[in-house]
Amino acid sequence: MDDQLSAADLLERNRELQASPTVRLLSATNLSLYAALMDRHLSGGVVAETELVVRLERDLADLGDDQPGLALVKSWASQGWLHRIVDDRTDQNVCYLTQDARRALDFLRGMRRQDTIATGGSITGIAGRLKQVAIKVGNDPARIRKSIEAEIDALRRELDELEAGERPEPDVTDAYDEARAIALQMERLITDIGQYGTMIEQATAALDEPIDSNLAYRDRQRQMYADYQAAWDSQGRDSHRAFLRLINDPDQRAEFEADVAAVAGALPHLDPALRRVMAGFFELVGQQIDEVERIQQRCAQRVKRFTAFGTLEQSRGIARQLNEAIGAARTLLKTSLTDSRLDLELPLARHAISSVGALSFKIGDLSNPKPAKPAEGDVDLASFAALTTQVDAAAMAEMINDALPMSLPDAVAKLDNAYLGHVIVLWSWALKQPQETAGESTTVRFRSLDGRDREIAVPNATFTEPITVGAAP
Repeated sequence: MDDQLSAADLLERNRELQASPTVRLLSATNLSLYAALMDRHLSGGVVAETELVVRLERDLADLGDDQPGLALVKSWASQGWLHRIVDDRTDQNVCYLTQDARRALDFLRGMRRQDTIATGGSITGIAGRLKQVAIKVGNDPARIRKSIEAEIDALRRELDELEAGERPEPDVTDAYDEARAIALQMERLITDIGQYGTMIEQATAALDEPIDSNLAYRDRQRQMYADYQAAWDSQGRDSHRAFLRLINDPDQRAEFEADVAAVAGALPHLDPALRRVMAGFFELVGQQIDEVERIQQRCAQRVKRFTAFGTLEQSRGIARQLNEAIGAARTLLKTSLTDSRLDLELPLARHAISSVGALSFKIGDLSNPKPAKPAEGDVDLASFAALTTQVDAAAMAEMINDALPMSLPDAVAKLDNAYLGHVIVLWSWALKQPQETAGESTTVRFRSLDGRDREIAVPNATFTEPITVGAAP
């Protein structure tokens, strides 16, 4: 509730309303001119842009305003008061008012007509409808029975009078009051039926804005799903579905149109503007439903682009992980091998990542090297899974999967020519196995690039689950 909000929160909500297209239209300097032109030429629905421009320039000339009609149309569109789209059927631009503009015009029309629901019969109607709601939600059997019996007696008296040809004259005052209230509600519903589309539009409006990081992409995605869920649970969606059922049912539509014709014929003094609303109700609601479908198509395109960007951003993230793994491998090899300093060849990748390059060793002195010193510091061996592109990872994975369970030393020994890259990849795979590794280690042999055999101690880990090549490190 607004009365439970703090002053700061209420101020922020009012600022959001002040920035809305509806309030901006109501506070525009040329509101009287804009409202007159919109009511005359756009209140009926979709209009071809060329025809709208001609109409606007004709009225502007009569009013002594020399601004071009096309410039006015573009200005309204940029302010969020007018939709300008290409009609697929005619391949021409068409224009129609946005929900925000319709809401502002409804407010102005109500002020011009001095709309009010405080009529002579309004209190009686309010009391009768309130009583019906109270009986439906109540649980007093005696009161419910009394109400049903009273309705039955009233209907029987009406049937008896109808059979006797004594149909009483209806209370025209009450009929006018009810018809006017219904027409006012229909006028508001024509605008509100598109609220579901507006909520979807707002849910996807931020998807076209730039995204700088994976974290921002994740937050944007979560917000989109939350806004979509709010739109799905809204009353606007329920109204949208209800009107779709009513419009698509020929029997209900024919009965509704017959009722409108009967009311219009029996109440000639009903306000002409409200009479037009009642007569064109289905057409105007149909235009709103078409607009909701167009909004859904635009939102689907936004979601598609947003998802494609997420796929690209994920690929970039994988590329960063590979580069970090290569850097970690270079650091470990420099501090733990007996060979000379490495020359690292890192090729420049194209926009579509197809290779992470290769590591090459340059042996400067072939004499017996000095004993290697143990490396200091902790190194994340799991990051070495990026070296799977340097070895025949698929063949090694197939060998392990065919012989499960298999220990890490046995997997190294089963290779014909095991180089350090093979040992590191197998070691990184073994670290991902679910069981705990034994505390002891086993020395395995591998071949150096100078043709000599080397040794390295690896844990007695065991492969118990199949290896999936290409899994994220």
